Amino acid sequence: MTRLRAPRFRLRAAGASDSALRATSDKSARQVGGQTRNRVLQSGEHVVDVDIDALAPNGDGIAISKGRRLTVPFTIPGERVRIRIIERGRAPALVSLVEILRPSPHRITPRCRHFGLDAKPGVGPCGGCAWQHIAYPEQLRLKTELIDRLVRANVPDAPGALRTLAATPLDQPWGYRHKVHFVFGDRGSTLTMGHYVRGSRRVIPVVECPVHNERGNAFAFRARDTFAAAGLRPAGGERGTLRSLAIRVGCRTSELMATLVVSHDRDRRVRIATRQLLERTRLTSLHVNSHDRDDAFIFGPATRHLSGSARMREEVAGASLLISPTAFFQTNVEAAELLVQLVLAAMSSTARVLDLYAGSGLFAIPLAAAGHEVLAVEENRVAVADGEAALKLNKRARGRCRFLARRVEAALPSLRDAEAVVLDPPREGCSASVLREVFGRLKPRQAVYISCNPEALARELPRICGSGYRLVSLQPVDMFPHTAHIETVVVLQSR
Repeated sequence: MTRLRAPRFRLRAAGASDSALRATSDKSARQVGGQTRNRVLQSGEHVVDVDIDALAPNGDGIAISKGRRLTVPFTIPGERVRIRIIERGRAPALVSLVEILRPSPHRITPRCRHFGLDAKPGVGPCGGCAWQHIAYPEQLRLKTELIDRLVRANVPDAPGALRTLAATPLDQPWGYRHKVHFVFGDRGSTLTMGHYVRGSRRVIPVVECPVHNERGNAFAFRARDTFAAAGLRPAGGERGTLRSLAIRVGCRTSELMATLVVSHDRDRRVRIATRQLLERTRLTSLHVNSHDRDDAFIFGPATRHLSGSARMREEVAGASLLISPTAFFQTNVEAAELLVQLVLAAMSSTARVLDLYAGSGLFAIPLAAAGHEVLAVEENRVAVADGEAALKLNKRARGRCRFLARRVEAALPSLRDAEAVVLDPPREGCSASVLREVFGRLKPRQAVYISCNPEALARELPRICGSGYRLVSLQPVDMFPHTAHIETVVVLQSR
């Protein structure tokens, strides 16, 4: 699960991976409409033709030139492309795509006007998506292949990864993000709203975002216009206040919760604009979060509840779950339901379950409703409060599920019994102490590991298998179409 265990949740500049920062698109010198607009090469700059042989974990293509590994965005394995390389001494070379010489049969026209090489000139590609140029069935195949390659490099006898499961129709992999998030910027005197340009903290104004749920988009653009009419400005500039807008859209419910993030909560114009927004729209709840630092976190420490219910309700696998405005919950609810169904199917019918990194009970509450005794360990107290409140809505789970508000590393030494363990760690994976306590001391009969980072998973599996566990299955789930992000449900049994 992609999250950080802290009161505030980190948002990296979209697309700002290390390789993304070294490889940018170069529309001014690519084949455009049959015309190549070349420019004079500068010192330390050269153009070469290369073959894309594989994909890096961030989704960029990998090419080898004169023994050097290069990453090239917006490419597909099997393609031959022309790239520009700018040498920078000891620093990594800058690599940009100039022209596609031999396209893959899986290359398609991106749906979004803000994507990739077709993004607006002078602004740069949106950092939200990496793979809109790849046909969706091929995206799924590439994700399965990536899991296979990374895991088998470390665990040679691992079973092959099963085909990646899609939570959307294969011909409509859009509108899947039930958490809609936009950042604010400006262009001259005009308030803009959008996403970060790939590999930067610059804001690209957007007029569409097809991966967002449409209800969330509609509310966001209406809110932007209301804020602009009220004279509000983005944080960082003179009299600026607005940072971002986070919207949670119900997938199985009709609810919609919005949280406006501001640099401070003293601007009278914010109060006027939010009051107008409540008069013009139908919202389940509206909140204002104060975040005074210009850092990589979405939310600050203080949230003011303006209207409606304090929490939003969502339905997953027959369970009612509650979500606070700043608490983590999966972005793609339909994919989250696939994860829950896979965990339920993997569990023995009578197993007592220890749910680690439990969040607000995504797995714990459905497991308890299915008859398991569950101890859910989660350090974020807001998420724990959400989970405990949700238990009141789930009669079958009441009395079978207990939450423990503590860091997993601190809680494990005092636990003595677990027939089955569910692990859903943040992106960096499990610490060595967690792996030692779970697989070296507790030694459950079975474990289900939900990973959102294939590299961390591949790194940890040898240690788990070396502690006496057999890898039963690897099931990738596509949480984020058009990105290289992969959730993998790993089922393990003691030997």
